[in-house]
Amino acid sequence: MPRTPAQASPNLEILLDGARNSYRAGDTISGRVSRIAPLVASHARLSIQLCGRTKSRMTVSRGQGGTSTYRGRFNLFNSERHKQDLFDGPIHIEADGGSRDWGFALTVPSGPDPSAVIAGNDQKFSYLPLGHPDIRTHSLPPVFYMSGIFINTTYHCFVEYFLEAKLHISAAGGDEQVQRAVVLLSILPSSTPDFLTEFQLTKHSFLCRISTYRFTHGGESGGLSLGQKTREFFGSSKVPQFTFSLQVEHPVVLQVENSISVPFRLLVLPDYDQTSEAIRDSPHTVTLTSMTFEIKASTNLICRGTLSPHTADQTRKVGADLKSAIGQCHEPIVLPSGDKAEPLDVGDLLQLNLTSLIPRGIRAFSKRQTERLYPSFTTYNIKHAHKLKWTLTLMAAGVTTEVSSEVDLTLLPGQLGELPPYEENEELPPPVEKKEG
Repeated sequence: MPRTPAQASPNLEILLDGARNSYRAGDTISGRVSRIAPLVASHARLSIQLCGRTKSRMTVSRGQGGTSTYRGRFNLFNSERHKQDLFDGPIHIEADGGSRDWGFALTVPSGPDPSAVIAGNDQKFSYLPLGHPDIRTHSLPPVFYMSGIFINTTYHCFVEYFLEAKLHISAAGGDEQVQRAVVLLSILPSSTPDFLTEFQLTKHSFLCRISTYRFTHGGESGGLSLGQKTREFFGSSKVPQFTFSLQVEHPVVLQVENSISVPFRLLVLPDYDQTSEAIRDSPHTVTLTSMTFEIKASTNLICRGTLSPHTADQTRKVGADLKSAIGQCHEPIVLPSGDKAEPLDVGDLLQLNLTSLIPRGIRAFSKRQTERLYPSFTTYNIKHAHKLKWTLTLMAAGVTTEVSSEVDLTLLPGQLGELPPYEENEELPPPVEKKEG
């Protein structure tokens, strides 16, 4: 069940106006179908249609018990409603410089076609409701591709859109030859925002405590007595403690393909009531020594089974370890302190953006996988969701503390609608079986 490959030849080629391949729901796709190869036939007919589908597949290996394959497929468009007949009759294209072009214009639907979606499908095999009124409210999912292997199961799923032209040529003896051309498309929902330049921020506060005698020894540990070091080690209440709230502001809605720096604002708010009296009136400097920023992309797919649906899931991570970037700063990153201070945008300072993130973790992308981020979406047999996890290491008086959080994240489609890279052989190899003996 590989994705549909692009197809073009002198026999037939689809040329889009403006050489674009990204459209929004409601847009008109215009262009021409061209043939430059010579042809003489008493009858030929040419048509072009807009196709969209979302597919999922799982293959489970059971050793000597063989393998089982489960599939899910939802067509998004009614082929006849989004088809245009371009030619029907005798055709003659000369061998020396002859060619024929046929113009076309097709409108991208505003959403899935209920009759196409429900054909051959049941509610228990869908993440979304399949009632006609419900389907009319659904948005078109973005182009998507994911594949993987886990233990004895291989799986992949994708969303694709394409234009397909077919030239039917009647031959002698009643035989018919069919020649095809395919061009791949990226279809974005009509609600796709413009290129975001500002992000709405959500604010959270985290209580931090740093305990050390260094607050009273100028940040040096060499002058501490054995007793003081022992009390620090066991967390004695006698050790001077600086308590503060770290105010963190960051967006929970981002946009793929957007190279604008992600705002990540930090502010220290000292908590004098919970700070030891001996150091309460002294100013304390808090610096940022390391930071990680990670996006977890989780994909769930569902396939049709005999009695019940079969599901699989996969989580991939992309992120940035900004410790080296922090180390390259000419001066320590001192966080502003006090309710009258302005937060420091370390996202802008460290040039943190989505286009610079790289795969992370033991299940980082394989060579066959694109490192790109896809928008968040839920369609009939595929769910793709995101979480943002960040970790900060702060230091005061030479002692560090760590703050981290994980929140739900929404990734909006970008303006470009880039197509996933295509490989000739996308079928995954079967999982490796352990041989006994």
